[in-house]
Amino acid sequence: MKIFRFLPCLLLIVSAPAASMKIGAVYCDSGQQRALDEPSWRGAQAAVALRNKAGGINGRPVQLVRIPADSTRASVTAAMRSALEAHPDLVAFVGLSDSDLALAAGREARKAGKVFVTSGATSPLLPNQLGRGFFLACFGDNVQAAAAAEWLRSRGAGKVAVMHDSTKMYTRLLSRYFTEAFQAAGGSVTDRVAFRPGEPAGLPRDLSSCDAVFLAAESQDEAARVIGKLRGAGFRGMVVGGDGYDNPAAWQGTPLAKNVYYTTHAYPAQGPGAADRATLSAFRANYRGTPDAFSGLGFDAARVLMDGLARGGKDLARDLQARTAVDGVTGPVRYARTRVPTKPVALVEAERPRNVLRQITPSQVP
Repeated sequence: MKIFRFLPCLLLIVSAPAASMKIGAVYCDSGQQRALDEPSWRGAQAAVALRNKAGGINGRPVQLVRIPADSTRASVTAAMRSALEAHPDLVAFVGLSDSDLALAAGREARKAGKVFVTSGATSPLLPNQLGRGFFLACFGDNVQAAAAAEWLRSRGAGKVAVMHDSTKMYTRLLSRYFTEAFQAAGGSVTDRVAFRPGEPAGLPRDLSSCDAVFLAAESQDEAARVIGKLRGAGFRGMVVGGDGYDNPAAWQGTPLAKNVYYTTHAYPAQGPGAADRATLSAFRANYRGTPDAFSGLGFDAARVLMDGLARGGKDLARDLQARTAVDGVTGPVRYARTRVPTKPVALVEAERPRNVLRQITPSQVP
């Protein structure tokens, strides 16, 4: 009798489904960052769907727990604290496309002893600011700034004015790195102008002598606002910026897109370390909508984190540092001695944002 009583219990235990492995996905669903974070969130979902079709992580299904915010540091901090309290079983975090927000989220993750892989926050200073458990799946601002400087010099630009939003880490770093790279390449920066979002922006002195303006703006709408003022002052030269401009739908149909170029994350990346056709096809098959650079980043960042978790080591941060080798749709992700990967930069024309003019891996990076 004891045997018959025991067997049903044994069968019940064996057939019980494996508990899911929960990953926190921090992506803004409102505010200025929504345009970048929504495709990144769907890209992360595509990576998880693909992983679960292949059996999950060591037999456990992966569950993405979305942590939404409104594009402010206070909102991100509060959302992280709530998520950690509601889901103490979160194993790690992925997400965000803004450096100030990633700094806020990363602090909460590191306080809880959790690893954070940012898909699109590009400050190369973040890993040192937040410690050994914080990784970038994207290139750093120093790399995209160097790519912009190299491209402008190849177009014959010798004199450039630099404008930047003074309130954001991203725009401050981007303008600083560009200035260093452009001058190191033999160019001259004629003027540097800081502005604040929503306030009238001052104009560089002697615009008529400038071959181009490098404009470090947080978003497409902020860039368009300043570009409108530059064009109104009679400047018809090239305006170049960073990946904050990467909102193709917003540029469509506006005359302000003329002669505007920006650096962004190559999708699909080409060359050594780029994803193969099978990976690209699997991404597209599991993604809802038209894939772009930021959806590719979400996909790659989630893959980096899940590959690390699948190795099952006791120290996830050390394992990611030493063993990550993901051939991503936005380029290779490998860390070696740093926690910022070396990846190609795409140069895009705002009037034709699906047309990648070049992919650049700059030789000299500040």
